[in-house]
Amino acid sequence: LLKRITTGALGGDATDIIHIYNLWLPDLATSILAPPPEAVSADVSAAYAGGTVAGASYADQIWGFPTEVNVYQLVYNKAMLDAAGVTAPTKLSELRDAAKACTIKDGDTLTQAGYIFQATWDSGVVHPFTSLLWSNNGQYVNEDHTEALFNQQPGVDVLQVECDIFTDGSAMTGVPEDGDFEAGRAAMTIMANWWGAQLKASDIGMENIGVGPIPIGEGGTSTALQYEWLWAVNNATKNADAAWNFLTWLNTPASGDAASPAAGGASSPMGDFLTSALNAIPGRTSDQDAHQDVLGDPFVAPFVAALATAKTEAVIPGAQEIKTALQTQIESAWFGETDPQTALNTAADQANGILAEKNG
Repeated sequence: LLKRITTGALGGDATDIIHIYNLWLPDLATSILAPPPEAVSADVSAAYAGGTVAGASYADQIWGFPTEVNVYQLVYNKAMLDAAGVTAPTKLSELRDAAKACTIKDGDTLTQAGYIFQATWDSGVVHPFTSLLWSNNGQYVNEDHTEALFNQQPGVDVLQVECDIFTDGSAMTGVPEDGDFEAGRAAMTIMANWWGAQLKASDIGMENIGVGPIPIGEGGTSTALQYEWLWAVNNATKNADAAWNFLTWLNTPASGDAASPAAGGASSPMGDFLTSALNAIPGRTSDQDAHQDVLGDPFVAPFVAALATAKTEAVIPGAQEIKTALQTQIESAWFGETDPQTALNTAADQANGILAEKNG
C-alpha cells in the first residue's frame, strides 16, 4: 500500500483521500499529505485520547482523522494454563516459566508449545518485543529521536527471555493466519486486538481465551504498544475542501441515538463500520462509548482498558527501515545465530545510521 501511494503520487494518479498506517507519516507528511483545516485538528485533539492523537501526529502537526487503533496484550488458552498449574504471567520472568510449564512433547516432537513467536512478520516480531521493552523500563529511542536505546539492558533482558523460551524448546513460530493457536497447538502469544475477528470465526470458543496485560520487569508498568490508521488527504487534490468535509461527516457522531445502531449513544459512521465490519476498536472516544456492546465483551475490553497506559510506536523518520533491521536481528538471536546483546547492538548501529541520514 505504501508503494501504491508513493508511486501514485509520483505518476500523478493519487487518490484524493488516503488511508495510511501511522508509521508512514514521516515518509508521506512532507511530500504527499495536506495538513487538515484548523477545525479538523481541533476536533481530533479534543475527541481522541492523547496516545491516539500522538499517533496521528508528526512534526507537531495532526495529519488526519484516526480510524482503528490497535494495542497488544497477552492472549492465552485458559485450559492449557490450568492444566499446567500456572496462572497468566504478569512478570517477564513468569512468561518464560509459564511457557515451559505449558509445553508438551512426544519424545522429540513438540505437540503443544508454550508460546508462539510470530517470525517473518515485522510487526509480529517488533511490536511484542517493544511492549515488553517498555514494560521492563526500557526505551526504544531517545527523546530527540537521534539514538536507538533498545539495545540497553532492559532490551537485552527481554530478548534473553525470548531466547530462553526457544532454547528450552517451549517455542513455536507462526503468524496468526496459520491458525496454530485456534487448533490448540500453543498456549500463549502477545497479539493485537484485531485478531479477535479471526478467533471468533474459529472453533476455539471465546470462553476458552484469556487476555492479560503485558508482563512487566522489576518495578515496571505494563505498557502496550499502540498503533493506528488514519484518513488523510492528498496535497495534490483539487477537491481538498470536499475531501475534508466528507471525512468530517464520516468521523462525526450522528445526532441522536436513533441514527446509529450503537446501544450506548451516537456513533460516527466510521465507528459503526469499524465495530461491525472489522471488529476493531475505533479511535474516537465517543465511538468507544457508543459501542460498549461490542467493545465491552470479555475479549475486547482488556485491550480497550490497555489504551489508558499504551504508548504509540515511534513515529520517526526511517521508522519502517529501523523496524525491519530490528526484526532481522531479533530473529537471528531467536534462532541461535547470535546472542541478544550482539543482535541488538547490530540493530542499534543500523538504526543510528538511518536516523543520522534522515535527520540530515
